[in-house]
Amino acid sequence: MEIRRIAVLGAGRLGRGIAENAASKGYDVVLFSQGAGGQDALRRIENSLDRKLARWAITEAEKRVILGRITFTLDLKELSKVDLLVEATIDHIYTKQELLRTADQLCQPDVVFITTSSTLKLSDLARSITRSESLVGLHLIPPVPEVSVAELVRCHKTADSAVEVVKNFAKRLGKEVIEINESVGLVNPRALLALINEAAYMLDEGVGDAESIERIIKESWGMVQGPLEMADRFGLDLVLNWMEQMHQTYGDRFAPCPLLYRYVRQKRLGVKTNLGFFSYNTEGKQEE
Repeated sequence: MEIRRIAVLGAGRLGRGIAENAASKGYDVVLFSQGAGGQDALRRIENSLDRKLARWAITEAEKRVILGRITFTLDLKELSKVDLLVEATIDHIYTKQELLRTADQLCQPDVVFITTSSTLKLSDLARSITRSESLVGLHLIPPVPEVSVAELVRCHKTADSAVEVVKNFAKRLGKEVIEINESVGLVNPRALLALINEAAYMLDEGVGDAESIERIIKESWGMVQGPLEMADRFGLDLVLNWMEQMHQTYGDRFAPCPLLYRYVRQKRLGVKTNLGFFSYNTEGKQEE
């Protein structure tokens, strides 16, 4: 089946990045969200494209074409018209299972499902749907349009034909697909969470202030964003949720730093509340 129209379930940072990346490669994208802030997704995608426009990465005409390929809806019945489904919601087992079950009923039988989950096992999600052989794990790493690698996992039920569909989709997005074994946290999230957690511990222990810790790590390793800013852009509540799942699986080496709990209780969640480890303006730019 030729894939022309894809569904992206979830309009958070990951879902928006996937929608923008896919639309820029010629796919028609239907972006779904029933959560708070979903209606703002298209404006945020346009802001992302405006930043590319400002640095001459795209033209005004290309921006209009990309935006024209993306539609936002709350109506899951539109899933009956898509050729590929990408699930990009929060890593909560019951939320994902329920959403995948609904999509399983609404999508055409030959539609392959992608889940972007990083801290949940693919086999646990596959058990919730009838098309378990068509469910593939593909961890696309934010900021999705800029990161050129993706992690792919399969479970024992996953069909080779489904994997081939997903690999071709990822290749068209410009990703190098690296297949790894099924595990909680995969590679990128597991390593990144350890770095974020240790940076938070250093801040909490008074080793240095946030700016100093961030700058040393970022500059010495050639990172565009350091671990504390990355955590702010993911959302500290989401980071804490991931870390608690990793702690449950791997034990005390992933025990979340107490500072993360304090910040989440204080609603210092990062960019979405304009305050996390750093302060941000309404456009998501870090304030001095």
